[in-house]
Amino acid sequence: MKVVFDEKCLNYIFPFHPENPQRVEKIKLVLEELGASFIKPRKINETLLLKVHEKEFIKKLKNKEYFDLDTPKLDFDYILSSVSCAVKAAKVNGFSLSRPPGHHAGKNFLGGFCYLNNIAVALKSIQKKEEKAVILDIDAHHGNGTENIFFGKENVLYISLHQYPLFPGTGKESRKNCINFALPPYTKGEFYIKVLIKALKIVEKFSPDIFAISLGFDTYEKDNLSQLLLKEKDFEKIALLVKPFKQTAKKFFMVLEGGYAKDIEKPAKAFFEKLLE
Repeated sequence: MKVVFDEKCLNYIFPFHPENPQRVEKIKLVLEELGASFIKPRKINETLLLKVHEKEFIKKLKNKEYFDLDTPKLDFDYILSSVSCAVKAAKVNGFSLSRPPGHHAGKNFLGGFCYLNNIAVALKSIQKKEEKAVILDIDAHHGNGTENIFFGKENVLYISLHQYPLFPGTGKESRKNCINFALPPYTKGEFYIKVLIKALKIVEKFSPDIFAISLGFDTYEKDNLSQLLLKEKDFEKIALLVKPFKQTAKKFFMVLEGGYAKDIEKPAKAFFEKLLE
């Protein structure tokens, strides 16, 4: 598996903020141990962002004309680097090991540590008109930004498994092409896997050409920002369940979203070890 990584993402930190460089560093060590190959992205042409985001919103990001307690002001170069990783991952059927994450960023809003929607821009960079795409979001939080971007798009199916209630407070019900599986706090792995199997049956029926995953590790039982209780063995099962789509879809790529446990490398290793077997 090709891992798209830019060391630049390790060069910024917000004191006491859970979205920190260590979470990426730990996953990187796991992938190195598993023999993954690393490639660096090229900076994308910013016009590509306009396929997803509004021009005025991008301008505000560049000028740091925003205020959000969860999403501090950040140099646009770092934000663009993360999107560039995702775009490259989509082109090489790989994994974007990048930060900041993106699935809470909508057409004209940021939030939840997210500035631009990495997976949305990446998908739009490769999807042809006749191609159908699925975004499977397995972050503990609902990807309100991704839903905002693709709502009503017949050629994109967005499926999210997330805790509810929890930030951002959306995703309680399904709407059109956005299928939401809202899970109560303290959901254990056995029930989560049953729901995932149900979700993947919907994916099978849709028969996508492109299969993309918003990959969050904050469903892990030791994560402090959610109350889902998945263990390492559950991440192994998740990998085995999505693995067939890696073979059947024309294009398959993944983008890192959340995951804030001090030992994030444990669920990451469990997932990638099975995926790469």
